[in-house]
Amino acid sequence: MPTRVNPAPPNPPTDDNLPHPVLLLVNGNSRTGKAVFGEAIAALRDAGVEVKQAVLARDREETERLLKNEIASHARLVIVGGGDGTLSTCAEILAGSEVAMGVLPLGTGNTFARSIGIPVDMVGAIKTISTGKVEAVDVGKCNEQVFLNSVSLGLSAEIAGALTGEVKKKLGLLSWPVIGSKVIATHRSLKLRVVSKERTFTMKTHQLVVANGRYVAGPIKASENASLQDNELTVFALGGSTKGALFRASWQWLRRKHKEAREVPFFETKELRVESMGRRIKANVDGEINEHTPLTISVWPRALKVIVPQDFVADEV
Repeated sequence: MPTRVNPAPPNPPTDDNLPHPVLLLVNGNSRTGKAVFGEAIAALRDAGVEVKQAVLARDREETERLLKNEIASHARLVIVGGGDGTLSTCAEILAGSEVAMGVLPLGTGNTFARSIGIPVDMVGAIKTISTGKVEAVDVGKCNEQVFLNSVSLGLSAEIAGALTGEVKKKLGLLSWPVIGSKVIATHRSLKLRVVSKERTFTMKTHQLVVANGRYVAGPIKASENASLQDNELTVFALGGSTKGALFRASWQWLRRKHKEAREVPFFETKELRVESMGRRIKANVDGEINEHTPLTISVWPRALKVIVPQDFVADEV
């Protein structure tokens, strides 16, 4: 059973703009979530946010039931604590509704939080929840599954599949290069066909990325122009068929030299289809390996309401 806390309500907030009593939903399978659960409740109370119910949810069914109840009761806001996978799961339920999502980033990369300008520390995130504004942002859809950040095929999908919870907790952001160095030694390039209104081409590459937001992996940007409010997906590959091309492109990308990294097609679109030539290829959808080629990927404009800082500008975070 999920752990529940129904804290005593604090003194009523004096600012009419503060959220009404809200549900706090935290990933109960996360060690970090469990560790900071009580601290988060207290910090929200201190910020003037009244938590009507706090839950350490341990499965998707419980999460879905709680969020659908909030939608049905016309709640204004729910607060979600977790990593990008948890936020993506909740976004799939909340997208298209009037309920805004407040974000407590408790993951490794916290990619979505960065794309909406949320500080990745608890104090800063809670300040945003208590003093921020509501903005509608784009979400992506991959074979009808909602995603917030990106869909990738190739090396990153294989790395994500090899990452265990223990490794991520122990190494944090370093877990990707550590595991990646092992995976890349045996990785084979992919032969893909990409079809969109703007472009159609066949290519060999070790990595294809379709990004919804400004960031694709922690602090790494998809491009300098990408944002969660541009009604576009950013599509790019890292290098061609050789590992040397992959290393060169990845190095330029990590240095934020996006133009120099574009040895292969790079474009924006609202919808595309990705087909593999030969074997079916697994896809990494916001950190979860639960789709495979062929993929139909599209943008759902302004589908999700979120709390962002008052000075938030989507293409400047």
